[in-house]
Amino acid sequence: METLETSQVAGSFGPAGAMGTGTGLRICKRTKRKEKLALLLNMVAPYRLPIYEALTEEFDVLALQGGIEPNRNWSENAGTRLKVRRVWTLQINLRKKSGVAGIVDRTYVHLTLGLPWSLIRFRPGIIVSIEMGPRTLIALLYSKLTGVPLWVWWGGTSHSEKNIGGWKRRLRRLIARNVSRWISYGATSTEYLESIGVARAQILQIQNCIPQETFLAVPEKVVDRFAARTRPAILTVGQLIQRKGMDKLIEASGRLKAQGHAFSLTLIGSGPDRDRLADLAREHGVTDFEILPDQPQAVLNEFYRSADVFVFPTMEDVWGLVVNEAIWAGLPVLCSKYAGCAPEVAPEAQVFDPMEPESFDAALKLLIEGRVRRTEPSRLKTWQEVAETICQALLRGSPQPAAIVDRTVETDQAHVEPASSKSGLHSPIRKF
Repeated sequence: METLETSQVAGSFGPAGAMGTGTGLRICKRTKRKEKLALLLNMVAPYRLPIYEALTEEFDVLALQGGIEPNRNWSENAGTRLKVRRVWTLQINLRKKSGVAGIVDRTYVHLTLGLPWSLIRFRPGIIVSIEMGPRTLIALLYSKLTGVPLWVWWGGTSHSEKNIGGWKRRLRRLIARNVSRWISYGATSTEYLESIGVARAQILQIQNCIPQETFLAVPEKVVDRFAARTRPAILTVGQLIQRKGMDKLIEASGRLKAQGHAFSLTLIGSGPDRDRLADLAREHGVTDFEILPDQPQAVLNEFYRSADVFVFPTMEDVWGLVVNEAIWAGLPVLCSKYAGCAPEVAPEAQVFDPMEPESFDAALKLLIEGRVRRTEPSRLKTWQEVAETICQALLRGSPQPAAIVDRTVETDQAHVEPASSKSGLHSPIRKF
């Protein structure tokens, strides 16, 4: 059974809105006839809405989702132009091994049993599946039977997937052998895809991104969220779970405090480890310490602009979008090496290993000594740039840049034997 959830009211993300560029960048030149594009996903993430909506300018897009997971504080896509259909899905809550031995997380496997019927009804010309599991297997079978091109959008890294089970490894290698079009979150995701047999030429490498307008906006009224706190003010944002490394940050802060340094530490987020982290701060003598609940993005922007440094101590993240938020807001960042974004966006001197106390302590001392530098925002891609890159690749039917695709087609054409003058036929060349 399916329910159709759709609205024709554009969503808004900051001053430019979801469909505005704010940069003068034209996203996807519209053609006369829109090709049908099926997005297969667990749920529509709010930070992805601007990209999905940009695709609707060129394609007839239908998002087929399993539904919001219990651990996400997200709304059901209110105020979006994106057509969304919830397919009949079984959500299975499982324990997932992280990239660090002994640390487990919760994950939700979506068995989208209604997906085959949804694809048959919609009859897409392009399919994009945002995972590498049962849903993509269904899409792969549909693609093989119909000839519809399938793209897989992937974010996992060699670190995050290090401890996956044998059956999952075999499944992914099977998919890798049969899918020729991929979209990766960034360099670390591309590295993982290559490790399971995907050719680099088959990968469109983008960059995981957010609607940056919210964090570029300067509040009309200047609010210092740390006016009554000890400086320097250390800030981190994320789920209060073991994988996020908040306990490692508190332990490192305790060591810094024991050396006589004064500072304040603020955690923003929610999760089951809240009380444990508060107890840990008391045990380690971190006195100017506070845990705040999740904040609206506009308020979060004020926190970023008021703090002295953002610390991302994760033990495993396929990217780390809070790092993007901090950088867009102009806040210096100290970033864990286990964040997928670290090699691309964080200065090398400000990347640390939260598992190694010496490395973590050295990173925090950069703050105490005034040697932490802001990250240049030019390291980040805007959502408009990412949307344009994806859109053009889908139109080409290839992850490769247009110039390379054109050269390949020209080479193919040069090897096509002349058609019979009697028949007047020629061999068609189809771009993929």
